[in-house]
Amino acid sequence: MFLRSCHYCTVDSPFNGSSGGIHPYDEMLYIREGAALLEWRGNAYEAPAGSLFLLNRDTPHRLVYRSEPFSFWYIELDIGDPDLFVTEEQAIRWNRVQTGIRRDASPVLRGIGRTLEALTESMENRERSKPLFGEEIMLLDVKKTIRLVQSYLGRKPGAPGIRDGTTQELIHQLMRHMESNYFLDWNLDAFAKFVHLNPSYLVRAFKWTAGATPMQYLNRLRLSAAVSFLANTDMGVQQIAEATGFGSIHYFSRLFKQKYGLSPQQWRQSQTKTGAPGPKSQ
Repeated sequence: MFLRSCHYCTVDSPFNGSSGGIHPYDEMLYIREGAALLEWRGNAYEAPAGSLFLLNRDTPHRLVYRSEPFSFWYIELDIGDPDLFVTEEQAIRWNRVQTGIRRDASPVLRGIGRTLEALTESMENRERSKPLFGEEIMLLDVKKTIRLVQSYLGRKPGAPGIRDGTTQELIHQLMRHMESNYFLDWNLDAFAKFVHLNPSYLVRAFKWTAGATPMQYLNRLRLSAAVSFLANTDMGVQQIAEATGFGSIHYFSRLFKQKYGLSPQQWRQSQTKTGAPGPKSQ
């Protein structure tokens, strides 16, 4: 996740106007002072002070100013993995409640309020060319805010009981077991049997907890191990594919190239050329 851009904007009299557009980045929009109307996905949302709107990438939006003085900030995020941001369904649910939401109504909402205060302070100081923190610290607050929103939405009536403590512990047990046994021949049924959960429910619960499906998480572990083997051993690509649990060298090579932009052999050669630690030959 990267900060593509972020700005703190103040609109003074005369303030007649609007702002917005469309871009391939997810966005957080916070109304600091005053009131506006947000037009997004064909709907209009009242935007009083204290409102936080989450806007998915490639969705047109326009903020119409309604009062003076008026101030707001926005952060555009180059997330990469869409699972790290809210889904469009979650964004719609969250944006709908901004008019009447009370920030002190629950511990989760109070937590969101605190992270928004921290982000606002960071944004104000950036505008004065006196940044308090680097972008990494701001990103921590951004990630925390998104996670808290997801947690809040997960507790809404009708949502699956994924946040149940027992389920959470089972998911963490499975993650630890996968981390120790990533090289074994796993499939979804084996995961479900290990934690005694329905496979479809397991996928939803695991993705809520880890931000990825069980197989996606397993492949991340396997690819991380493969990188270590490529950099620090003389093992051939076929050997590494077998050692990390990939049943096919072609499948392994395809996933590796998707993640790193190079084949395993090309990646190893690139590390040798740049002087990075690694074997001199296979």
